[in-house]
Amino acid sequence: MAASSPRKKLREILAGDRSVLMASVYDPISARIATELGCEAALMGGSLASIAVLGAPDLIILTLTELAEQVYRCTRASAVPLVVDGDHGYGNAFNVMRTVQELEHAGAAAVSIEDTLLPRAFGSTDAPQLVSIDEGSGKMKAAVAARCDSELIILGRTSAAAVSGVDDAIARLNAYEEAGVDALMLPGLRTRDELDRIAAATRLPLVIGGIPESMCDSEYLASRRGRLWSGGHNTFNVAVKALYDAMKAVHEGLLAPKVAGAAGKELMNAVTNAGSYAEWIQRFLGRS
Repeated sequence: MAASSPRKKLREILAGDRSVLMASVYDPISARIATELGCEAALMGGSLASIAVLGAPDLIILTLTELAEQVYRCTRASAVPLVVDGDHGYGNAFNVMRTVQELEHAGAAAVSIEDTLLPRAFGSTDAPQLVSIDEGSGKMKAAVAARCDSELIILGRTSAAAVSGVDDAIARLNAYEEAGVDALMLPGLRTRDELDRIAAATRLPLVIGGIPESMCDSEYLASRRGRLWSGGHNTFNVAVKALYDAMKAVHEGLLAPKVAGAAGKELMNAVTNAGSYAEWIQRFLGRS
């Protein structure tokens, strides 16, 4: 897979006037399914990566190396442009540079860097905390400077609207625009009014994540420069429940071939790229 091609596709989406729903991707099979369905973009959230790699909640215990390896596994299996949650960049501005470099080499089409204070400090409350605007801007500048491929998209991300209010979110987003990011990422917006105010006060394309059902309207989001969006990762939750139910049924005595809802041979062949492997066997191993 040519790394620049998915990045160019994603840049075309950001430069357009549509709003594209991102598929939730967390491993090579989910990435292949996104390809099979014709999805135009995908999102690997930090929570999904942590669960898929560690079976752990999103508490910043996943390492950069582990994240980059999982991204590579997905981009190797699929050419769907992958937006990767780079969290806080795993440290200060120097760490942000390393994060961008590793995820770029792993094939990410876009990397988001956020201004949340992570990991949680000793004695802190459950409420998220943000770094200063100056520190956040420094991280964004470092992220932009670190990329080798100019097509790689850097997303300046903030949860300020839900943490400290829309006015602070706008101040931060304006600063990140000045820092040179390519687009702005807004997770956790709660109302259309919040998005309306932010869209009016900023100029770059918006990537919108984790919004409530009342905001999941592609035409509305497009009118507010929301070029990419996600309504959450519920498809992953559905997959976990389906696997749990199937394993439970077999454990309790149901024969595995009788488990309902199993993928058929055609779908399994598609998500494992079986056709290509069959061709390679014939070409390179000399048998059919």
